[in-house]
Amino acid sequence: MRRGALLLGFILTGCAPAPRDITLYSLGPAQPAASLPVPLLLAPIDAAPAYLSKDLLYRLGYADNQLRPYASSSWNAPPIAMLASVLRQTAGGKLLVLDQSRQLARCALHIELTSFEQVFTDAQHSHAELGLQFSLMQLRTHRELGRSKLRFDVPAQTADARGGAMALEKASQQAASQIVEWLNHSLASAATRTACER
Repeated sequence: MRRGALLLGFILTGCAPAPRDITLYSLGPAQPAASLPVPLLLAPIDAAPAYLSKDLLYRLGYADNQLRPYASSSWNAPPIAMLASVLRQTAGGKLLVLDQSRQLARCALHIELTSFEQVFTDAQHSHAELGLQFSLMQLRTHRELGRSKLRFDVPAQTADARGGAMALEKASQQAASQIVEWLNHSLASAATRTACER
């Protein structure tokens, strides 16, 4: 009986389809924007469970509008991790992560990723959809110093995973630049800057 079970397992394993090759995409390096006047803590980015995996997601806006992962394409890291990297590069080293000393920052940037996918308007046309909500908070008092949100719809050059990934990369870099710009504008206020200075 045991020998038969082992033989059956061997047969099933031998007949199993070979794993498909997966094409990996990333958001690429970002160009530094205007440097922040004070260091800030970049809190872990919040997101719905769909954006916590490495799935490259798309929706058929002209059909059922359900999120689906590409079968043979993926991100090389979860979107929240890639976005954090782009933000830190754009901020020129002034956005710190939790494993760095909290003593270096008095305020934290909190971000929620609300959308990060490719949306097809028909079989041949699509765009990247990126949505973010974010706030600046004083760490000691937990007082919110400012809040804003962004949404981007960037056309994809091709109606496939590559086109979606490239459009999401462009949207992410635009978002990072605008968030750093918003932070600089917020810190231009004497009250906000004083709250975030050492």
